[in-house]
Amino acid sequence: MSTPSELSRSDKSGWQPCGVGHVAVYGTLRAGAVNDIARLRGGMVITGRTTLTGALHDLGWYPGLVLQGTQQVLAEVYPLDAALEQVLDGYEGIWPQDTGEYTKRTLTVPVALTGGGTQMLAVLVYEALPATVQAAPVIDSGDWLAWFKAHKTAPGA
Repeated sequence: MSTPSELSRSDKSGWQPCGVGHVAVYGTLRAGAVNDIARLRGGMVITGRTTLTGALHDLGWYPGLVLQGTQQVLAEVYPLDAALEQVLDGYEGIWPQDTGEYTKRTLTVPVALTGGGTQMLAVLVYEALPATVQAAPVIDSGDWLAWFKAHKTAPGA
């Protein structure tokens, strides 16, 4: 994973947005985590919460989610525009150079909105590739942030 400051200096040519209006984050980008998404953009407000079905893996100080499996993984949903998506693509090692760790997936999921009610929304999810999680243990909790706080310390802590 790159740091946000490294991303702001990247060349922006040859990149295309996925076209959805929301992103679902399940790891270090969640509110209160080491890379809280609000640090990437001031005024970021959560749209709601959802669960993603798959298998959550321990990759050290961050998780990897494979969207195959039966585990229900808590994710926060935030508004997404092309500028934020480009930063996230760099952060997840997809662009400007693909590190082979994650891929982008779009899903339509029910989101429990912070203002009440539930709405089906198309979301971008950064899914770990099989080779990334091949040797990584599965996390028994669907809430990575709570699990991490109970089992690990953040880098530099």
